[in-house]
Amino acid sequence: MKKFFKRLFIFSIAGLTVLTIMLSTYIHYDPFRVIRRYRDYSYPFVITNRDYISMEMFLKNYNKYHYNSFIFGSSRTMAFVPDTWRSYLPPGAVPFMFDASAESIYGIDVKLKYFNSNHIKIRNALFVFDRDVTFKTTENSSEHLYINHPLLTGQSKFAYQATFFKAYLSMEFLSRFFEYTLTGKYKPGMKGFLENRKIKYDTVTNQQKILDQEDEITKDPENYYKRRKGLFYFRAGERTDSVQRIQQAHLKLLREIKEMLEKNNINYKIVLSPLYEQIKFNPQDLDILYKLFPGHVYDFSGKNGFTDKITNYYETAHFRPVVGDSILKIIYSKAVVTPASRK
Repeated sequence: MKKFFKRLFIFSIAGLTVLTIMLSTYIHYDPFRVIRRYRDYSYPFVITNRDYISMEMFLKNYNKYHYNSFIFGSSRTMAFVPDTWRSYLPPGAVPFMFDASAESIYGIDVKLKYFNSNHIKIRNALFVFDRDVTFKTTENSSEHLYINHPLLTGQSKFAYQATFFKAYLSMEFLSRFFEYTLTGKYKPGMKGFLENRKIKYDTVTNQQKILDQEDEITKDPENYYKRRKGLFYFRAGERTDSVQRIQQAHLKLLREIKEMLEKNNINYKIVLSPLYEQIKFNPQDLDILYKLFPGHVYDFSGKNGFTDKITNYYETAHFRPVVGDSILKIIYSKAVVTPASRK
């Protein structure tokens, strides 16, 4: 029995030592950039939580810049340049990119509630809805890349940080993280854990820019797409989403969003993303959005002049600012007619 307790004690001490070492390295490296605050979150080599960065940048800068115009949505919002958007807005507009990776309607709802409860005035809003992610969930994520900032959800800071520490302890992450830390070399097997793109964040507007890919396309578009020929799969033409994404729980959140928009007299527009897939929003979903937000919805999903051109995309998930600029010009044109405005 004494030997058993002795071994148990040794194993406990060893386990505690390992845990202490892991916690120390986690705090030292702060790989996900959620422990310390940074002036600039640019050029991360670990994939970070974009919702956290957006919230922290807002908290850091709001008292200085007094943002009053916000872009909400997933990483597809990177196509909409805040400074370009400002040129279409009334004088005095101060834009901020409040995006999150795979942003859900829940994430957008809690952000508007945060503004509402903290009496933060919003004059203008641009919402980017994606067929594949916006209506995927109606609650906070448990995954470290998608979990919402605790100030938005009321989650304890300890539980929030524990989510990231747990992700750090994963052997899949640790092996890739320390291999890159020690060698400085990125390997294909690191995809999904580490970032191989040069991503620059504007320290005022929080705009996200993929510098290397945009630069490569600008300089040599032919070779850019030739090297990625296998990535851009063949599309047989427009298809319509057979699944109705907006269910009762989503509809509840949409109604909450509408109430806040109308209560605060916010000038807003909703863009349905032009994704490479060329899948049209489900007809029932479109009908719900058109009826709930009449005159504010602009559908660019499916097959059109934007989605036909491979050169409008970095890869099959993200369209470029050249597309965003064109969409802004269209939706802010007084001559534009949408199905929503015809109803």
